[in-house]
Amino acid sequence: MNSILVLIMLVISFNKPSIEGKWKMNRSEAFEKILTSNNFQMQDEQQQKALAETFNKILDGYYYDFRKDTVYFTDFKNYELVELKGIYWIDSDTLIIGQFDKIKVQKYLISKINEKELHLKLIDPKGAVLDMRWMFKRE
Repeated sequence: MNSILVLIMLVISFNKPSIEGKWKMNRSEAFEKILTSNNFQMQDEQQQKALAETFNKILDGYYYDFRKDTVYFTDFKNYELVELKGIYWIDSDTLIIGQFDKIKVQKYLISKINEKELHLKLIDPKGAVLDMRWMFKRE
C-alpha cells in the first residue's frame, strides 16, 4: 500500500505545472480596488489620470522570468520600472524571491498555477497573506 501512495505522489509532482518561463502581469486586484474606490473618485481628473497611467505602465512592463534557480523581474521604484535579478525557490505553495542586491526576501502565496496562468498573493514581513492577487499570463 505504501508503494502505491509513493507512486501517486510522484505522478502528482510530475504533473504539477512548472513556474519556469516568462510571466507577464495582466491584472492586479489591488489596482482595480483603488481605481473603483470612493477616494479615487473624489480626486480631481488630473490625479485620476496620473494614477491610472502609472498603473497601466506597471501592467505593461511588469514580469517575472524564472530560469532554473534565477529570476529576472521588474519592480516599480521612483516612478520607473527597473529590471532586477535574484534567486528563487518554492516551498510548498510559497514562492520566495531573494533579490541579489538586498539581504531580505519577498514571499508570495501561489494561489493558482497552470500552463497559462500564475496568481500570486503578497505575504507581508509578519507572515500575513494579503487579499489582493497579482495575475500573470505565460508568454
